[in-house]
Amino acid sequence: MMINNLPKISVILVTYNRMNYLQRSLESVLNQTFSDFEIVLVNNGSKDNTAMLCKDYERKDSRIKYIHISQNNGAAAGRNTALDAVSGSYITIVDDDDFCEAGMLEHLWRLVSTYDADISMCGSWNDYGDRLEPYFIFNELLQLDKIRGLDELLKREKYNVAPPTKLFRKRLFEGIRFEIGTLVDDIHVIYKVFANADKIVAQGTPLYRFTKHENNMTSFIQSNKLSPALLDEYIQMHKERIRYLSERVPEIKDRAIYSQWSYMISMCDKIKTYHCDDCIEQYHYMTKVLKENFEEFWNLEYTTERERELLNKHIMNY
Repeated sequence: MMINNLPKISVILVTYNRMNYLQRSLESVLNQTFSDFEIVLVNNGSKDNTAMLCKDYERKDSRIKYIHISQNNGAAAGRNTALDAVSGSYITIVDDDDFCEAGMLEHLWRLVSTYDADISMCGSWNDYGDRLEPYFIFNELLQLDKIRGLDELLKREKYNVAPPTKLFRKRLFEGIRFEIGTLVDDIHVIYKVFANADKIVAQGTPLYRFTKHENNMTSFIQSNKLSPALLDEYIQMHKERIRYLSERVPEIKDRAIYSQWSYMISMCDKIKTYHCDDCIEQYHYMTKVLKENFEEFWNLEYTTERERELLNKHIMNY
């Protein structure tokens, strides 16, 4: 039951030309064991029959709040439109080509309500169609304060910045919106949301499926084909993240700096290993930064032996 007609959870689902996946994604949300939610469904300028499908679902289920955007200005713009329209006290964001297990919202709500948390998380699968691969699955219950929550976010061992699998208290997004014109909008935003959270709870039960196919951004990121534009965006994000977190949560500054250098050395190795010749300019920039900070990076407590091997390989003779 909704109290005062306001749902406990707002599920944001932005879609663009995904008719072959959208119905499955919508049904997976509507069939949740936890029912006190709304779906803010944003049709982000689709050119296929998405509008017809969305309107049909809006007629069938009163929990759907349908918003039509006539022109696609990117996923970030669609998500911002949805954020401005949510009614729930908590927010989750799911993708139009993915699948939610029936108990996902119940699991996430139980965690935030039991521990009075600002963010809760579950685990997930990468779904390749013919197989499922575990993606941040673990059994233990993590109860984290702001610093430890950000530390785990930057480590990327228990969870990463992807909004699906996470339930956020709505107030965490006050003054924060997704950046228009970015290739990967969540990397610029979610660390800021975590910096606003005082308590984070995670239990890695796999309750979400990331559908892997050649047309989704996640697949592009995880491939061995790097692009200069994508590298430039990540390089700039790391700079901004260090600046932002150093001001807001200075205790996490060293981890943020390490995260930047760790990313750079891994990308340098990837560029050379997979002959990403278009990214040589980015390679030279990153090796220059790493050379300037070689001793500090080498001696950081977080630096792994593998990273030291890569420093020897790419920087010592640079």
